Amino acid sequence: MLRRHLFTASGIVVIITLGVYFGLFVTPIGITHMGEKLAYGVPAFEDGRWWSVFTGVPFALTPLCYVAVVGSFAAFVGLAEHRLGTARAMTIWAIGHVAGVFGAIGLVDLTGSALVSALDVGPSGGAMAAAAVLTATLSSRWRFWTRVGLVVYVIGSLLLIGHLADVVHLVAVAVALPLGPLFVRRATRNTDSAQAVQLLESHGGGTLSWMATWPGTEYLYGEDGYVAYRRHAGVAIALGDPVGSAEWQRRASQLFAAHCDREGLIPAWFSVSEATAAGMRRVQVAEDTLVDLPGLEFRGKKWQDVRTARNRAAKDGIRFRMVTLADEPPAVVRQVREVSTGWLKSKHTPELGFTLGGVTEALDPRVRVGIAVDEQGTVHGVTSWLPVLDGNGKPRGWTLDMMRRRADGFRPVVEFMIAEACLTFEAEGAELVSLSGAPLVRSDRGRAGTIQKSLDVMGRLMEPLYGFASLHAFKAKFQPRREPLYLAYRSTGDLPRIGVAVLRAYLAKPAIAARPWPVPTVRRQPALAPVPLLGVGARTRTLGLPTGAWFAGHPLGAGLWSAGGRAGTPVAPRRSTRSGSGSPAPAPAGR
Repeated sequence: MLRRHLFTASGIVVIITLGVYFGLFVTPIGITHMGEKLAYGVPAFEDGRWWSVFTGVPFALTPLCYVAVVGSFAAFVGLAEHRLGTARAMTIWAIGHVAGVFGAIGLVDLTGSALVSALDVGPSGGAMAAAAVLTATLSSRWRFWTRVGLVVYVIGSLLLIGHLADVVHLVAVAVALPLGPLFVRRATRNTDSAQAVQLLESHGGGTLSWMATWPGTEYLYGEDGYVAYRRHAGVAIALGDPVGSAEWQRRASQLFAAHCDREGLIPAWFSVSEATAAGMRRVQVAEDTLVDLPGLEFRGKKWQDVRTARNRAAKDGIRFRMVTLADEPPAVVRQVREVSTGWLKSKHTPELGFTLGGVTEALDPRVRVGIAVDEQGTVHGVTSWLPVLDGNGKPRGWTLDMMRRRADGFRPVVEFMIAEACLTFEAEGAELVSLSGAPLVRSDRGRAGTIQKSLDVMGRLMEPLYGFASLHAFKAKFQPRREPLYLAYRSTGDLPRIGVAVLRAYLAKPAIAARPWPVPTVRRQPALAPVPLLGVGARTRTLGLPTGAWFAGHPLGAGLWSAGGRAGTPVAPRRSTRSGSGSPAPAPAGR
């Protein structure tokens, strides 16, 4: 126990020992001959006693102050040493104390505050810095409010009490709060997708599971499953349903929340099914569109647009090819990139990521790519399809990802490519295709809460830019069945941070792997793996701490209040002789 808290125990022993030795548990330091020589403040620095920042540490102003000094040092520094280790606790305290004292003296001197004549002693600045850093070790649920309470306390103390010590505390907390994450030990980020691929092959996954093997994803692994997530703005955004055994899927939300608490992250589940969202607060953020392939025929009036596209393609000499883009000649790959680049430029919006792949993801040998080519070999459009694996490592379906067409090419090329891809997958024995989720769109217009209504309004406002509703209407040509996709979260107070994190996830530049797809050796079937101080003249010197102040050279008044109270009024203070200066989806034509 003592070894684990060596710095804290040593500090308390030194404070108490010196207090007893100099009689400071019965006599305020202000009436002793050494008080002014040991204390720090603007007058001390004017006199050249910069070392007073260290000599004033192991003391307290009054006997009553020792309770607050020893208590705060034991509580905050002791807990920091317990959680972060001796070396880190010492570093945090030293940074907080030195920065707090120097910063406070600088602020007081530059602003010409009445505290320019005040002196102070004690280690409380470093203790407050330790308290600020400790907030980074708390769970996301408590971290924010604890920090708010700490900031309110230091600002309130400064306004209500206004001693030099309160300025020191404010500066120490302001310096230490941003440093918290640097001192908190976090688990090594697991970004290796190889194990995820193996578990995905063994247990199967959903229509979004393959996206969670892309670079930039982190993984929480269990013995028989995993959760894939992205980290942005202090939020862990789990993408899609957990993959693994039924027992793992049942416990995944609790294990993920515990993992986020250890990492100081806010947990959120994005685009998950109703089963995964059960037991959490949720709001619908998208709607998956699924086409069942067995017995698929483009007959009847409702398929008129699809039949028209296929007939026109045959008339204009447009052929459909299902290829592995990585195996295609460089000329074809170059045209695919040109089509994609041209489409992106026409949208006047940045290329998005997260659940939206591009040509880079399409070059994965496990991704199927459909292209429409005319008789001259010109590529008019391109679609990419991600595998939806069953529990045997074989694709039971495919998810539409990239969907691009040449601006001056065959107009109904997207309808044509999707229809041909569906027939190709049906002939191969696949069960379904997903046309991907339509963001911020709901078919069920029943009762909705305030948050859901807000998302509906947001979808309408963003329609001119991203065309969410238009994309949804376009997919309706293929007569899909619809399944809601939810954002599941723990607390309504987390939603602003989650919203920022999701936006940053979509706008973030794709992570760059060491080589295109660094994963286990690729096999066509059945396994699939992604390839992946200035002074002021004539100042009156006073020594101020949380429980009082004295003017240098005069005894401290006897009428002390409890901790935070003011000391008695001094008599005829002398004057100094020294002076100085003192943080989506594309339009229907593509994805």
